[in-house]
Amino acid sequence: SSSSSSSDGERQREQAGAADDEGPEGGLHPGDLLDADPVMLGLAGASAIFYLGARDKYEARISELAAKDLQWALVSVVVLGRVIALVNALPIVWKHKIMKADSGNLRSNPFIYHSVGDDAPANHVTLVSGGDIGAYNRANRSLHHMIENFGVVLAGIFAVSQVFAFPVFVLVCVFGIGRVAHLLGYAQGYGKHAPGFMLTMIATNTLEGLAALAAFKAFA
Repeated sequence: SSSSSSSDGERQREQAGAADDEGPEGGLHPGDLLDADPVMLGLAGASAIFYLGARDKYEARISELAAKDLQWALVSVVVLGRVIALVNALPIVWKHKIMKADSGNLRSNPFIYHSVGDDAPANHVTLVSGGDIGAYNRANRSLHHMIENFGVVLAGIFAVSQVFAFPVFVLVCVFGIGRVAHLLGYAQGYGKHAPGFMLTMIATNTLEGLAALAAFKAFA
């Protein structure tokens, strides 16, 4: 058992520390593709909803909001969404320095620990990744990921639905489906959460895009 523990520690050191010298491998993740220009993705979806949907009704509602200066509430949704995206993206700068792109379940760790005290082992301490314990850890990581990102959805439900009530309902449903798929996929293993992640990003960015489009037309 001591040799097994030692080999685990060596494997953790290799995965969590080797990238300091070698850098990330494996290219883009699916999420990187959607994050490349989320504003444009959201505006494209929002434009389709506006121009292919009940345009006259949407324009009338936008005029009503503009008369009350509530376009600023819509701009606030966009600002909040961009801030949330930024503070979620910034830690990736350091993540790429300490983890390889092919490190698998290791990449689900939001923190890397080490032991302290007399005769403490030098290896890094990470979440258990195997079996039911690993599935439990990753499922909770998915829950935390939702909490980290759903602020703009809550704000959008109240602000954007003043103009696009039914589209917002649909987007929230897509977001919900995506979050459940994200959790179930993450519980199976790192990488299997990608389809759910894409659904939530599409829903969130489109909601933001609707807020931006309505605000722009209110100011025009």
